[in-house]
Amino acid sequence: MSKIKEDVIILGGGPAGLLTSYYLKSFGVDALVIEKGKIGQAWREMRDRMVMLSPAVASHDMTSLSFENPIWNFVKLSGPFATKEEFIEYLDKFVKKNKVRVSQGNEVTYVTSNPEGFEVGTNNNSTYVAKVVVVATGVAGNACLPDIPGMKGNKRVVHARNYKGFEAYREKKVLIVGAGNSGAELAVELSGISKVTLVNKHKLKYFSKTNNLSHIRGLSESLLKELIKFKIINLKERVELETIEKGKVSFSDATIDNFDEIIFATGYCANLPKFIDMKVKIAKNGYPNLSATCESVSRKSLYFTGPLAHNSGLCAFIHCFRPIVEPMALDIADKLGH
Repeated sequence: MSKIKEDVIILGGGPAGLLTSYYLKSFGVDALVIEKGKIGQAWREMRDRMVMLSPAVASHDMTSLSFENPIWNFVKLSGPFATKEEFIEYLDKFVKKNKVRVSQGNEVTYVTSNPEGFEVGTNNNSTYVAKVVVVATGVAGNACLPDIPGMKGNKRVVHARNYKGFEAYREKKVLIVGAGNSGAELAVELSGISKVTLVNKHKLKYFSKTNNLSHIRGLSESLLKELIKFKIINLKERVELETIEKGKVSFSDATIDNFDEIIFATGYCANLPKFIDMKVKIAKNGYPNLSATCESVSRKSLYFTGPLAHNSGLCAFIHCFRPIVEPMALDIADKLGH
């Protein structure tokens, strides 16, 4: 079987992968993006009714992939914060306008080194050879869950990424574990139809006081404060779960309560994709150890971007990884002689 030759292959068709392709093209490199689902698949799998945390307005644009391609030029926005559906529409139109080459429905099964650089295999029996590989698969596939007795196999327990949807929790008693942005959003969303308890092992932190983007912000901040004040949401701060027995939960404050559903909004862990069939040096935080231009320190011409480029700074948000993509693309183009 013949192998398909590419200068650069980008793994992952989300915001980081698409933006990498865009900047590479501006430097004369026509990369191929391989995506196991549809463009922005991880975003498509996020819960309905989701509104993005970062504003999408001309004076403070933290959502667009590039300033040359602002989201409002592609999508008719319903407010200053884009909805999930609006953002997906933007990604689709961004790809079309900028002629980004994306192979959709093409899941990578392995990436290994070879004399020409790298070999990439996919589940449609295609084999690619590339001089450079950029991994932009994100971390959404690796949910973090604490090790609490009684969790394993418990049908009442889910991670926030597997949230069942608004109606599934109607008139139920729901425990939400973790009070970052996801936990806050879910608590607010369910407070009108469920009896919600929100538990967090630390005191709640709000962006308006800390200026830390990982703390509760956006519409959730003001709504959550009010719902807690009116005791519509029961808040347990500086409290941890000790054991779970079906729906019976024992807390570190010596209280016990019963719940119909337990949602862990405990974030995502470092996720070096399993298809990487090579040794890659990992930093102490569990993320790939990278140079200033996001190149693996142990595998030359292997790059990581988006949330996986964690040791280049906080990269979970588009406006945080946006500044590192262009220098990375320039480094790749220089490497290829463009």
